[in-house]
Amino acid sequence: MRHFCSFAAALLLAAGGFGLYAQQSAGQVALHVVAVDSSGQPVPDLTASDFKVFDNGAPQQIVSVKLNQSDGPRALVVLFDLLNSDFSSRGAVWEAMKTSLSQLPAHNPLYLYLLVEDGSLYAVHDLKAPANDAWTENIGPLLDAAMHQTSQLMPQDFRSSSPVRIPARFTTTCQALEDMRARMAALAGPKELLWVTYGFPSSIHFADRGWWDGGPTLRQLGARFAQSGITIYTADPGMNLGRGILNRDALDILTGAAGGRTFATIDLNQAIAQAEADARINYSLSYQPSSWDGKYHKLRVTVARKGIHLQTERGYFAVQGS
Repeated sequence: MRHFCSFAAALLLAAGGFGLYAQQSAGQVALHVVAVDSSGQPVPDLTASDFKVFDNGAPQQIVSVKLNQSDGPRALVVLFDLLNSDFSSRGAVWEAMKTSLSQLPAHNPLYLYLLVEDGSLYAVHDLKAPANDAWTENIGPLLDAAMHQTSQLMPQDFRSSSPVRIPARFTTTCQALEDMRARMAALAGPKELLWVTYGFPSSIHFADRGWWDGGPTLRQLGARFAQSGITIYTADPGMNLGRGILNRDALDILTGAAGGRTFATIDLNQAIAQAEADARINYSLSYQPSSWDGKYHKLRVTVARKGIHLQTERGYFAVQGS
């Protein structure tokens, strides 16, 4: 438990400053909002009068709403999680990734990493590689070689069903995601991370020590991604659940803090297509909060028009000037 708390403090202090906070401009909170209709198509004609923002349940005065439209390419990193999956559950995911990535058009910069069982990141196609080369044509041999290479890295088994080991796996996973964030932050412009994972628990009940709660750290980590211009999407395999570990609660917390969404599918083509649609048409919304109290604030954004689903950050840390 002390080890987890020490990691949380280190994560908050990493790469400049205590904690992670909402994007700010002139003392305002700035949100990234995606609006889609019932068929998943973007809605481009909303105005400020259509939106309502609630900060810790209190309605806020919206200062500005701006429609963003862009067909420009965005860098996408796919991260295949080996740490939070059982060895026997990877085969179907592995093959599905080969099929999905080989079918993707080459118009956007695409990179692929593995989150290895020892917590390290293994580059199948590195961020330093040329952005638009046709490497996915050889995705099968490349991924096979990477999986063979990383299978040699065998640490202690973080996947044990014993709750005592879950905080260690949580810590290792968050450290790896922070490493991925730092690498992606060097790329110019908005970026997207698609994390293919079974996830991990966000909380555990210990019979003799009460509850362990990883939610605050996940919110801080997600906010760091948002601050770096990186939207997180997750795709969970949804198969072989008896052998793997599937915990969508932690994924919902992390993607909610980073303004992304979770996909209960291993169809990467579907997930990537939706991420690209989100990037093409979206809104920048800002409001003036009533308090900068340094605490975590829950956010809720609604729209008056029926049949529209909104995707945006679900909270922020109210520290002015961050």
